[in-house]
Amino acid sequence: MNFPALFIASLAGTSAMTLFMYILSFITGYRTKVINVLGTLLTFQAGPNGELSTSPLAVIVGTLVHYAIGFAFALVYGWIWWKELLQPDWWSVLILGTASGILAVGFWGTVLKIHPRPPRVKLSAYLVAIFFAHYVFVWGVVFGFKFL
Repeated sequence: MNFPALFIASLAGTSAMTLFMYILSFITGYRTKVINVLGTLLTFQAGPNGELSTSPLAVIVGTLVHYAIGFAFALVYGWIWWKELLQPDWWSVLILGTASGILAVGFWGTVLKIHPRPPRVKLSAYLVAIFFAHYVFVWGVVFGFKFL
């Protein structure tokens, strides 16, 4: 496996996904800023009314963890491509995007329900957004892996 290429691809995919989620937040007004949601959860810094934290600590933690998770997913995709179970193409975007999206919805749905002090997000909107964001993520990883 080509680890440097997968690392760069993970940066492309995670950045594309993050941009997608921030654009959705801007368009819809829903709290879909994944870095802020993740950072708020991990630092337990939700505001008194469940506001997302914008503290430097929450943003740094959210960013580092988000990109680390992106790299872990890219390593799994790289292994799948290395074993030639799939190729880095549109089928990968469809299949891996669906699988990753389902995993993400399960993870986020559980964490946001059991966390002692979660940020206030519209759960159904967030989960739909995070599901579709994984197609963007896989597309970014495929693009980064093949062309960067």
